[in-house]
Amino acid sequence: MLHSIIGPNGAGKTTFFNMLSGALKPSGGRILFDGSDVTRTPMHVRARLGIGRSFQILSIFQNLTVFENVRVAVQAQRTGSAKMLTDAYAMEEVNAKTWSILDAVGLADVAAEPCINLPHGAKRLLEIGITLAIDSKLLLLDEPLAGLAEADRVVVADLIGKLAQTLGVLLIEHDIDRVLAISDRISVLHQGRIIADGKPADVAANPDVVAAYLGAAKDGTQSPPPSVERMAHAKAPVLLAANAVSAGYGGSTVLEAVDLAVHAGEAVALLGRNGVGKTTLLRGLSGTLAISNGSIAFEDKPLARLKPYEINRLGISLVPEGRRLFPNLTVVENLQLATRPGGIALDEVFELFPRLRERRAAKAESLSGGERQMVAIARALVVPSKLILLDEPFEGLAPAVVKEVMDALVKLRGKVAMVIVEHHAETVLPIVDRAYVLVNGQIAFAGDAAILERDHDLQARLLGVVQAEAAQARGAA
Repeated sequence: MLHSIIGPNGAGKTTFFNMLSGALKPSGGRILFDGSDVTRTPMHVRARLGIGRSFQILSIFQNLTVFENVRVAVQAQRTGSAKMLTDAYAMEEVNAKTWSILDAVGLADVAAEPCINLPHGAKRLLEIGITLAIDSKLLLLDEPLAGLAEADRVVVADLIGKLAQTLGVLLIEHDIDRVLAISDRISVLHQGRIIADGKPADVAANPDVVAAYLGAAKDGTQSPPPSVERMAHAKAPVLLAANAVSAGYGGSTVLEAVDLAVHAGEAVALLGRNGVGKTTLLRGLSGTLAISNGSIAFEDKPLARLKPYEINRLGISLVPEGRRLFPNLTVVENLQLATRPGGIALDEVFELFPRLRERRAAKAESLSGGERQMVAIARALVVPSKLILLDEPFEGLAPAVVKEVMDALVKLRGKVAMVIVEHHAETVLPIVDRAYVLVNGQIAFAGDAAILERDHDLQARLLGVVQAEAAQARGAA
C-alpha cells in the first residue's frame, strides 16, 4: 500500500518521519510497528525490525560502486557488523541478494559503476535499493523525486508504485499531481495536524486542503484584496532578463531552461507549489547559487561571474525566507548596518511601516514574525535597490499583519521592481502586474496577473492539489 503524506512547508512531515524512524523522540503518544510498541526503540533496532528510510539529502558512498553500496547494506543486515571484514566475494547468499535488489531497482546494468559517476536519478534509485537491503517491511521515502528531471521522475515513481504492491510505503512528496496518481491513501498535514485523510479524490476535494494549498477560505470565499490600480510596465525597459536558466544542488536538477523578465518598476509574482524551484530561482538571480546553464543579465550587464555582494551593489536585493536579522541588535541598528548612500532614509521606512517606529529600540529577537518581516523588507530598501526579490514575505503571518505588509508593497509599486515568491495566488495576484508559475522546475504560465487571477480553474490546475479533470475522473471511479 502506498500512503502519501503531503502538506505545505513547515507542516511537520519530516518531523513525523523522524519520530517514526527513531531519530526524534515523541513528546506524547505511541508508535506501534508490526504489533509491537517501538516508541522508545532506538533507530538502528527499528531498522532491523524492518523500517527502512531514505532522506531528502542523498546518503550513499560516492567512491564505492553501485554493487558495493548495496552489498555493504545487505552484508551488515545478514551477518552483523562484527563480520564486515569477511571476504565479500565468498558470500554467495549476500551477493545473490545484492543482485536481486539491483535488478528490482533497475541498476543491474551499472553495478560496476562508481557512484560518483551516476546521474542524480540513478542515485535516488540506489538509495531506495539500499533501504531494501535491510529486508524492509515499511519504507519511509522523504521526497525521493526532489531534484529529478521529468524522465527520472517517471522512472522513480514507477519503482515506488511497484514496491508498494508488496511493501508498506509512506511517501513524502511535493509533486502533488504524481502523488495523486500513484497513491492508495493520502494524509494532509498542516501546522502539525492532520487536516484530511483518505482516498486521493476525496482529499483533493477537501475544503481544508484547498485552503492550505491555495489560501482560500473554507467556504470558498477569499479575503478582499487591496484596491490597487494595475500599472502597465510592459513598455518599460527590461531590468532583469534570465534566459534558459537551469540550476540545482549536488548534481540534481531543480530548474530547467527557465526564462524570466522583469521590467523597471514592475511587480512580478513567482508562484508554484512547494519544492518546484522558486527559492532556487531567487538564489540564482541573486548570485548565491551558481546556475548550471543559461544566462542572467541586469540592465544588460551579465551576472555570470559576479559575486553576490557585487550583484547586490548593482541594485538587486534579496529578502530571504526566515528574515535573517541580527537578533541582538535593535530595529534601528539592523537597518543602520545595511544602510548605503542612495537607499531610503529611516523616516521613509517608518512611513512605510508605522509599526516599526514604535518598535525602533526593540531587539530583533523580541519582535513578532510580522515585525521581523517588515525589518527585512526595510533592510532591502535602505540600500539603493532597483529590484527586490521577496521570498515568501507573507509566510506565517497573521492576516492583519499580512495586510500591513501588502499595503507597504503596494506603496512600493512603480518605485522599485519586485519579484514576489508566494504559493497563495489569491494573496499576491491583485498587487502584481505579471505572474510566472513554476511546475517541476519549468515555467508553466507566464503572463498578465489579471488573467491568472480570474481563471480559477487554471489556478487549481497549476497550483492546487489536482487537475480538475483528474479529480472528476477519480470521483467517478
